[in-house]
Amino acid sequence: MHFSKPKDVWSKDGVLRTTLVADYQAGTIDGKPITTMLYNGSLPGPTFHVYPGDRVELNLINNLNEPTNLHYHGWHVSPANNADNIFLEVGPGKTQHYSFYIPKDHPLGTDWYHPHLHGLTYSQVNNGLSGLLVVEGLQKLLPKPLQKITTHTFEMKDFPWDPLFTTTHNMSNTLTGHERLTVNGEVNPVVNIKSGETQLWRFINMNSESYITVGLSGYKFHILAEDGYPVWKVRENNTLFLPFGKRFDVLVAGQGNGSIPLRVVNDTYSDHPDGTVVATVHVQDNQNVKPISLPTTLPPFANSSSISKWKDLSNATIAAHRVQYWQSDDRDWIYTINNKTFNPGNAGNPEKVKLGTVEEWKLINLDPIQSGNFHPFHLHTNDVQVMSVNGKPYHANGRQDIVMIPTHGEVVIRVPAYDFVGKTVYHCHLLFHEDYGMMGTVEWVK
Repeated sequence: MHFSKPKDVWSKDGVLRTTLVADYQAGTIDGKPITTMLYNGSLPGPTFHVYPGDRVELNLINNLNEPTNLHYHGWHVSPANNADNIFLEVGPGKTQHYSFYIPKDHPLGTDWYHPHLHGLTYSQVNNGLSGLLVVEGLQKLLPKPLQKITTHTFEMKDFPWDPLFTTTHNMSNTLTGHERLTVNGEVNPVVNIKSGETQLWRFINMNSESYITVGLSGYKFHILAEDGYPVWKVRENNTLFLPFGKRFDVLVAGQGNGSIPLRVVNDTYSDHPDGTVVATVHVQDNQNVKPISLPTTLPPFANSSSISKWKDLSNATIAAHRVQYWQSDDRDWIYTINNKTFNPGNAGNPEKVKLGTVEEWKLINLDPIQSGNFHPFHLHTNDVQVMSVNGKPYHANGRQDIVMIPTHGEVVIRVPAYDFVGKTVYHCHLLFHEDYGMMGTVEWVK
């Protein structure tokens, strides 16, 4: 992969002041030339590090020959004006200035940014336009010996994307057999860890329609945050299942020595061959590192004056109930919610949710079992809590912004509305479905 590596950009004195340039970039893969779309010439784009309470001042320069915009996926910020406003359209050759504050009690963890212009989201994200967002502070919730541990990111993406769809709209599957599963723009990078050392690993699936389940033989992932939201109780998993857009922040403790492949684990959802190597973990022994006990719980990430906003919603008073039916027509590429496809013309009749309330939404997937269509639900602005899946209670361990709606099944979620007014969207994060109609609007109102 002959593309630049992503740079880390940190906020300074409470402000993240930066520029993103969306442009075409020529490179080579397996000795073959390819032209793709990148931010600032790197695959993926730069990683932005901020802290709760920071202000963002970002210029998006569009050097593409088509319009674009920017979505701050996972951030609890204003959806209006020049903040996380996905209704903005930045034309070719134009510059859009984004300016907004991140709340002082914002959840801590890993999020990401990508284009969100209806009709072009699928191709632009697949072509390489995406990057990582990190709300710093998660390490400070850990015991003192773990607060300055080494951090690694795993920005996973199938690349290159076959550009046929962009020009002819004759293809609807990114996995053509020519892609490589890349991590931070590299194929099978090496990650070093000492035996006995604990590290913080940040995982994200930056694909638009391929699932990834990863595992590291003999190891457990200690999950600290999901979708950029610190968990209520640290849990251990042998594997991590990442639908499109899903993120996990986990602790990993090195053991033994030698090289161990971080692999794709083939299960019901995985779109990659069983055993596909994601990265190689090189464990260094004889480093005299004393293992540290890992936490089983985390303290609150917000102060006492606002922690009630982030509490368990199991006993919340429900202000309204809504039911949504999600359905696919894969033959004619028609994807609907409540029998309607999204277009900018019908965006003016949103679901209205009052600030300070909690609603309960039942999401029903009408697609038949044989279709295999799971729909990863994503809501902007406010994270949700899963209450049940296919009628069985779900014991949530925090809030999420990516929730799987099972094939021919249903999921019940609770939707809180806090802090910000304005109109935004919810949609299937299989971005092909989104671009072809599976999106609805919601307005947070006083």
